[in-house]
Amino acid sequence: MNMQKLFPIYFLITLFLCGLFCCLLPYPFLETQANISSSDIFDINNYYEEEEEILPPKPKISVSNLNWFDTVNAMFPTYEKTRVIDIKSGKTYYVYRNGGHNHADVEPIDEDNTEIFHSIYNYQWSWARRPVWVEVTKNNFVCGSINGYPHGQSYIANTGMNGHTCIHFLMSKTHGTKRVDEAHQEAVKYAYDHRDEIDKYL
Repeated sequence: MNMQKLFPIYFLITLFLCGLFCCLLPYPFLETQANISSSDIFDINNYYEEEEEILPPKPKISVSNLNWFDTVNAMFPTYEKTRVIDIKSGKTYYVYRNGGHNHADVEPIDEDNTEIFHSIYNYQWSWARRPVWVEVTKNNFVCGSINGYPHGQSYIANTGMNGHTCIHFLMSKTHGTKRVDEAHQEAVKYAYDHRDEIDKYL
C-alpha cells in the first residue's frame, strides 16, 4: 500500500495511543492520594498549625528612678496589693501602702508575705537598707530601698508583724530627721544600676 495512504492511519493510531496514555497516567497519583487516611490528614494539619503558632509578645517592663515628691508619692496607691522585688535575694513579696508623706509606709498583705519579708533579713528585724523594685502600676517598676525593722503603728490585721516598715525612693526623706538618707539613696542607685536584670525575676 502506498505510504501516503498509510500515513493518516499511522497518525490516527499514534494520536489514539497518546490520548490513552495521557488518560491513564494520572491514576497512580490519584490512587496514592486516595490511600491517605483521614487521621493522616489530621496529623499533617496539626503539624502545620503547630509550626505556625504565634506566641503572644512578652509585656513590656519598665524600671524608672523617679523622684518621690514629684512623682512616686502620687503614683503609689494606698491599700492596693503592690509587688516588691528584693534584688539581692530575688524574692518577691506583696505589701499595702498605709500612708507616709516623706516616704512610703507599708505592711505585708498577710502572714505568708511577712514570712517572705522576714526571710530576706534572715529572720532578724534590721534597719539595714536593701535595694528593691516596686511595681507602682502594672509592669512599671520604680527603684526603691527598704528597711526591715517594724516600728510605729500597724494598720492591717493578721500580718504577723507589729508595726510598719518603710520604702524610700529617689530624694525621699526620713520622718524623724526629715533628711535625705544616704544609705537609702545608695540602695536606690543600686536598684537603678541593675535595672536590666529584672527580667530574670519575672
